Amino acid sequence: MAAAGSSVKELASQLYDACADQFSTDHTFYQQDLLSLGVIPNDDLSLLLECAQSLVNQKLFRLLEAQNKRLVWRLVGREDAEKLKNLTGDEGLVFTVIHSSGRSGVWVRTIQSRTNLHKSILDRCLKALEGKNYIKTVHNVKHPTKKMYMLAGLAPGEDVTGGAWFTDGVLDAHFINTVAGFIEYTVSRKSWYEVPADHGRTAKRLKTATGKADINDPAEKTYLPYPPAYTGYPTAEDITRAVNKSAITPVQLGEESIVQLLQMLCFDRKLVELSNGKYYKSLKNPALVKAAQARKPADGEEPQAAIDLGKNGMTESPCGPCPSFALCTPGGAISPETCEYFDPWFEKVLGF
Repeated sequence: MAAAGSSVKELASQLYDACADQFSTDHTFYQQDLLSLGVIPNDDLSLLLECAQSLVNQKLFRLLEAQNKRLVWRLVGREDAEKLKNLTGDEGLVFTVIHSSGRSGVWVRTIQSRTNLHKSILDRCLKALEGKNYIKTVHNVKHPTKKMYMLAGLAPGEDVTGGAWFTDGVLDAHFINTVAGFIEYTVSRKSWYEVPADHGRTAKRLKTATGKADINDPAEKTYLPYPPAYTGYPTAEDITRAVNKSAITPVQLGEESIVQLLQMLCFDRKLVELSNGKYYKSLKNPALVKAAQARKPADGEEPQAAIDLGKNGMTESPCGPCPSFALCTPGGAISPETCEYFDPWFEKVLGF
């Protein structure tokens, strides 16, 4: 027996509240899910369908297509439901497609293919929705030429904006270098320990390999690496906390963004990851890091990385990370004589 209209409306409201309390708005409801909430008396299926249809009419439920021709619904927030009530059928269709894209946004051609609307009608709907401040255009760094739309009240995800390292869709190289330099210096301070200066000694003149005199000043800071059993190297969490406490970034950076820079620094052979990325260690002591960051090569001058070549052996030469190292033999198919990377590096080390 069908229930009275007022009873259906009350039960529908209770059903919606139960769904909103126990599930998120992106949850998909089947008939059994709605009956399990205990709102529909005696699990009356016909009454459930009446309540669900009432919520669909109020724009609080969205009826979806499901496999095996089963009825499926999805919850719609009350604020979004009020917006849908003020839209035409075509505008509501476009709004629904954009709403389903979440923080990723959706391409205008994708909207057209899903709604099957003529381009002129689609353009009119998009213009109307933008005029009501329901949607907005977003710039996707992965697809800069595509026109994307998303809900006006949402912030674009990192897959759209590119994350903390992009400003207005453009890679901010200066910001990246600033944070990366801070990270390298911070890690170096926890990777080396300072040897106390011997104030009882006096500066001595030493003869260098070039024949020029050099002064060995005992007041200069001396650093030594920690022993192999040392466990005080910083983690990604420690480094993230240090960056956010500093004044170099106007926004709070997440650990994922910092890990991206740590991987870049490891690739540039400025840091080394330990214990499968749990800890990080600097290859240079704080004095060398600070000096390298303060010194900018003049025009035509070799950068500091080239000047320091030849100091780290196999970890620096192209042979160390070479995947074909085990197959490389003099006179073989893979050999030092035919290596296109070894000779340029060797020439820079020798300086001629």
